[in-house]
Amino acid sequence: MIRSIFSTIFEYFREFVFGLRSAIRAAFGSLPYLFSATELRKEITEQYPDPVSSKTEDDLPARTRGLLMNEIERCTGCGDCVKVCPVTCIHLETEPGPDIGKRWVSLFDIDFGKCIFCGICSSVCIPRSLTHTKAFEASNLDRSPLVVSFGRGRVSEELKEKWRRLRQSEGTL
Repeated sequence: MIRSIFSTIFEYFREFVFGLRSAIRAAFGSLPYLFSATELRKEITEQYPDPVSSKTEDDLPARTRGLLMNEIERCTGCGDCVKVCPVTCIHLETEPGPDIGKRWVSLFDIDFGKCIFCGICSSVCIPRSLTHTKAFEASNLDRSPLVVSFGRGRVSEELKEKWRRLRQSEGTL
């Protein structure tokens, strides 16, 4: 009984000394930075935007994955980018196009608020219409500008009728 009381007290003081020693080491580790010469306390944080050292798009490496861009004229609307996106930030809607077998990309939205810039979508894009730019500044106080639309818009009934007449005149219908 007495032995267990002494071992508990001994363990308590051992932990206390260990904690005190750890606090003293931390204090001595930080003291030189508080009271030392200025060369030991050089600044690490930069103010943004700093005109002297801020990065421009030309300063960035060649393989920088910035904001996504879709050349909608090259896009076939296959949907591979939508299938592989791990965070489902791409929304795609297609309609039948002017030629048989071609799709009209009516809606192609990218939500940069969700995008993690992994590059998987641009790597599976067969026509290479979806690419990363070097633009990297997209911060905003509102979420709505973070959804960027690249689609061509819905096909009107007049345009569908025009395509149908065009196909009839070519004899492909």
